[in-house]
Amino acid sequence: MRGINRYIEDLVRSRRPRRFRASDDEAAMARAAITLRSARPGSGEPAEEFVTALHKRLADELDPPPARRSVAGRRTFLSAAATAGAVAAGAAGAAIDHVLTTSGSGPSPAAAGTLVPGRGIWLTVANSADLPEGAVRPFTVSALTGFVGRAGGQLRAVSGICTHQGCRLAMADRPARLVCPCHGATFALDGTVLTHKFPDPLAALPQIEVREADRTVQVYAPLEP
Repeated sequence: MRGINRYIEDLVRSRRPRRFRASDDEAAMARAAITLRSARPGSGEPAEEFVTALHKRLADELDPPPARRSVAGRRTFLSAAATAGAVAAGAAGAAIDHVLTTSGSGPSPAAAGTLVPGRGIWLTVANSADLPEGAVRPFTVSALTGFVGRAGGQLRAVSGICTHQGCRLAMADRPARLVCPCHGATFALDGTVLTHKFPDPLAALPQIEVREADRTVQVYAPLEP
């Protein structure tokens, strides 16, 4: 019974259990111990040591040394970030990528194309009266997230998803800008890139088709799947 006792003790202390040759009864006890351990509050959260190490690697990624890191090293970092939940942040960008296409040539840091759904519909995101000159409003409709505003009497709408890794942008003021909470990139309200810390250029935010109809502001969004 020494092997199963040591196995259960490792589970309780959140250590990696040591392997041992188990009988049928001991295997059943191990399965029960695993089930009970997984039901404990907080058992699904990443270890504090892993989170600390990941934060350090994120800092290293934002401020890389002069020498370029190898492709293999970057892939290892991305794999670790995905384990911690970065995939969830990128899912929003990936969902839009499946239902939208970008018109024109590929986006550049200075300008980007317009998101055009393969099958779309005009959806209301604000009342005209709620969008006076200089105002900007966030919106999420269908699979589309963005910001709509009025400048110089003209409506404009841009994607609310960062072009780096698909994180959802937040609105900031003084000065007014869109900020990525994941890696700190900032965008102007027309989608152009203001600041970032990446070694390669960052693409501008794609535009979204927008119009005014029946005293409402509408964007052209993809149909629900």
